[in-house]
Amino acid sequence: MKSRDILLETAEVLESILDRIEGITLLTSKEKERVKEILSEASRNFKKLAEEAKNDNEELAEFFFKKAKELKAMSTDKAIEKEGKRNYMRLAERMLLYSRSAWYDLVPEKMKELKGVYRKYLFGMTAFFMLTGFYLNPFLSITALILAIPIILSMLSLQRRGYLGLLLAYSAIPIPIIVGAMALSYGMRNLNDSSKIAEIAQHLGKSTAFAKGYLIVLVLLAAVELYLVLSSVVGLYKHRHAFL
Repeated sequence: MKSRDILLETAEVLESILDRIEGITLLTSKEKERVKEILSEASRNFKKLAEEAKNDNEELAEFFFKKAKELKAMSTDKAIEKEGKRNYMRLAERMLLYSRSAWYDLVPEKMKELKGVYRKYLFGMTAFFMLTGFYLNPFLSITALILAIPIILSMLSLQRRGYLGLLLAYSAIPIPIIVGAMALSYGMRNLNDSSKIAEIAQHLGKSTAFAKGYLIVLVLLAAVELYLVLSSVVGLYKHRHAFL
């Protein structure tokens, strides 16, 4: 595949920049070490990706090569003075992000894993909204309505692999975890208390058998919600480099 050769060339360009770093006087020793670490990892990532890539995306590989050449041209005192040290460091860090996220474009298995995590997040949040309505708690229903917009936005952004979606997801996830734990605890605790079952039946205006069935469904729904949401937390963190 043509893209494999381009990825190897990209890695070579990044390695060639390492020789220039020590000669840049505008960077502090700490900044030089940071740039070296970034470029070394990015180069290793592109080399490994060249070996394991299965999708041939020549246009994307050319983009990475172009950015690597831009970084090399900028790796001089004169260029850094003109463009600014902050822009130089940002471009270097961007190359590292590219080398990490490219796996999801060129290795189908990685994208398949990411889609599985996205589905868990989607179904987990759907279970959360169902749970807040089933729990019969007005406060939780209002909370769910407030969270609806950021959760929907996070779903849309995650599907496009946007970093904002990852941030929105992590900001929204704690409430569903708390609600799931509360509902699970409430259901399991009251299932073993006949007086509570009778009280719930009276509140619902139904039989005690119905109230017991209600608690069983509540426990199952809460358990499923917790599993899906917690799994998505772990999965999103594991695949955090997919998002730009």
